[in-house]
Amino acid sequence: MGRIYAAVSSKGGAGKTTLVTLIAGEYALRGGRVLLIDADGRLNLTGWWKLCHSKENVPENIDVVIAASHRSIEAEILRSSVSFDVIIIDAPGVDSTVQETIIGSSELVLSPIQPGIKEIEAAGQAAASVNEINDRGGLDIMHLNVRTRITVPGRNLEAYRYVRPFVAGLQEAGYQTALLDTELFERNVYREIQNGLGTLQMQELTDPVRKARLEVQTLVDEIESKRGGQKGAAR
Repeated sequence: MGRIYAAVSSKGGAGKTTLVTLIAGEYALRGGRVLLIDADGRLNLTGWWKLCHSKENVPENIDVVIAASHRSIEAEILRSSVSFDVIIIDAPGVDSTVQETIIGSSELVLSPIQPGIKEIEAAGQAAASVNEINDRGGLDIMHLNVRTRITVPGRNLEAYRYVRPFVAGLQEAGYQTALLDTELFERNVYREIQNGLGTLQMQELTDPVRKARLEVQTLVDEIESKRGGQKGAAR
């Protein structure tokens, strides 16, 4: 059965879709068959996919489907879990039964955090939802926070410095959450690929793309390390 991950944040523009496309491209490059499920009513993921087709930049080993209801999401996961190695769901930006279905179906939930209070609060809400679903269903879903759109000057912002103690506070309160060390910097190439240029891994290997590639490789390695550690702890 394929791994099922979800990107969850109630804050619009937090960077969910960018995160999904970046890590999907890396998993596909590593030989995995990747299914992206667009469950967000804004359909940003689907818009990217359509642009990729129109510009003939269709990534290999990646498919995208829309599933916006409780039943359609469950049916898509059931249908695809055998034929895909990784399923990544771009969750809706509102707390709903659909979001609960997505979290409850996932083994790992990712929340992007930009250095802003609303983004931090949204990640906290996602962690709380994962915690509640774990408690209610006797599950062991992991929640990971990914700092995104980071700039060097931004590291001096109070909101940026607040992220780590905020996540530490959630952990002390018993939430199964963690802050990844890898950060996604604000990069032009991350914005450009959303205009139908395929994935990051399809871009010409210029110096900026090389730096971005290394960043995303490190992020995926860390995600898989956390996942492996969690499964080991569960055993």
